[in-house]
Amino acid sequence: SSAAAAAAAATAVVTVPGDVADPRVSAHAFKTHMATHGRLDVCILNAGIGERGDLFDPHNQSWQKVLDVDLTAVIENTRRAVLCMGSSGGTIISVASAGGLFPMPAAPVYAASKAGVVHFTRSSAPLLAKRAIRLMCVCPEFVDTPLVRRVMVEDPEAARRLLGSLDISLLQPSSVVAVIHDLMQPHHKGGIVAVVRQTGAVEYPFKRPASRSLAAASSRSKVAGTGPTQAQLAAWASSNLPQQYKKIQVHTLSSNFHKATRIVQAPLPGPAPGKLLLRRVYVGINASDINYTAGRYHASLAEAQSRLPFDSGFESVSIVAAVGPGVQGFAVGDPVATLSYDGFAEFGVAAANQALKVPRACPEIVALLTSGLTASIALKEAGSLKPGETVLVTAAAGGTGQFAVQLAKLAGCHVVATAGGADKAAMLKRLGVDRVVDYKKESLKAVLKAEYPRGIDVVYESVGGDMFSAAVAALAPRGRLIIIGMMSAYQEGWPRSEHPGLPEKLLWKSASMVGFFLLRYAQHFKVHLAELVNQMDAGKLQVMVDPRRFDGIEAVPAAVDHLNSGKSIGKVVVQLAHLPTEALGSKL
Repeated sequence: SSAAAAAAAATAVVTVPGDVADPRVSAHAFKTHMATHGRLDVCILNAGIGERGDLFDPHNQSWQKVLDVDLTAVIENTRRAVLCMGSSGGTIISVASAGGLFPMPAAPVYAASKAGVVHFTRSSAPLLAKRAIRLMCVCPEFVDTPLVRRVMVEDPEAARRLLGSLDISLLQPSSVVAVIHDLMQPHHKGGIVAVVRQTGAVEYPFKRPASRSLAAASSRSKVAGTGPTQAQLAAWASSNLPQQYKKIQVHTLSSNFHKATRIVQAPLPGPAPGKLLLRRVYVGINASDINYTAGRYHASLAEAQSRLPFDSGFESVSIVAAVGPGVQGFAVGDPVATLSYDGFAEFGVAAANQALKVPRACPEIVALLTSGLTASIALKEAGSLKPGETVLVTAAAGGTGQFAVQLAKLAGCHVVATAGGADKAAMLKRLGVDRVVDYKKESLKAVLKAEYPRGIDVVYESVGGDMFSAAVAALAPRGRLIIIGMMSAYQEGWPRSEHPGLPEKLLWKSASMVGFFLLRYAQHFKVHLAELVNQMDAGKLQVMVDPRRFDGIEAVPAAVDHLNSGKSIGKVVVQLAHLPTEALGSKL
């Protein structure tokens, strides 16, 4: 019938092979599309090539082709799409690259081309809005494609220069497609530039979408049918349960995680009354992991010694595998978060009244647990943060510091943050920090004395040593210093610190100092975690997960090393299990 023929025509796929940099090929592609479909509603410009060789080698002329494909063709084909859409309007989405916003010394022309696409999008969007055409841009980091995999195998040195490391977790194409599909929805306005990070998180360096849907895509929620359903999670978590599972136990007290721990096999328990059996998916790494293995979280070293061997790991996100008698409000397949002392395990048992329901199991949720909750509760409950105050956050590019700076900005504060290195400083600037102090180049004490003569109202301190001393000296009258840790002392066995004159300094300024240990504030967990998730899903709170990939319980010691090396950026997470997946529900 004519209706069937029309439906068939509407779903026809027309393939036009050729070089997108050749104007004749591109013009033919658009002409063929219009002849087949009669209209153009959505145009996705996805072509791109990388550069080869040394740009400054006089014999290397390949850079011009990169410019032609990655920038010129985008501009020309945007113009063609606008002509095809006419007065009916439509959506044009260019796939650029995060390299258009961050330096790429290994590929400067590629980065310049992608930067051109970003700014072409931002500059042209207001003009096209008058034609009812939305122009947007998606900038993914390194995507798991056959091209990238081939370079990693055939030229690992070139791949290492480009990627920074060969063991990073490549971004899945489905994550990029999910963001593109969401941008196609009519409630989004033009001009959006979305950066898709390695973890799947989305950043908006210039403006954020008005709705919550794109932000939810950044947190791996169900966008356009992506992600496992409740039934799939239940089947995955509860089927083929093993007789035994692996966990990490502390057998010797030491701040050396490798020396202190070993992986052991344990029989899989069933859930007792009021308990949940959990299949763990992600676990978080914290600076205090080595304090715990050294026995410092017990009443005394003698008590810690008497309890050997004991479990370890502070936080995890899991799927409920079984529900014990008398449990209400939980079902098999529910994603839950736990804060405990036995997180480094493939399975676990938790009291239902201590488990926290979460909307999904993903690395970002792990980051919101110890790290996010510490920042949220400490600033509000212990620091009594007020709008307009000046806040100092030390180790701000770490797991908890990233949240402290953002929450302080959301509260209307001026934020000063310390970090070591250009990459960490750049991340903090993207998070909105007003003054970043790179302690590898600047003296924090000198900066605070010269630029903040009135002092700091609230200090969120986790380093100790000289950083702590500089923070105390800079406290404003009635200032508050929150001690959440002393990372500089952890690996040295936590030696006794000396701070002569401390009582006098606090007394003179009517300043105060408070220690903060998260588990002492358990009554605030649910409220603050719900607020953090809402802020993340609304695009107000960005969650930075370290891009280095760690898989399996065996990778936990290496992840601990990575955190303590000072090279991590954001939250370090280990994936213990892989969730079931389903295909995207949409076709582009």
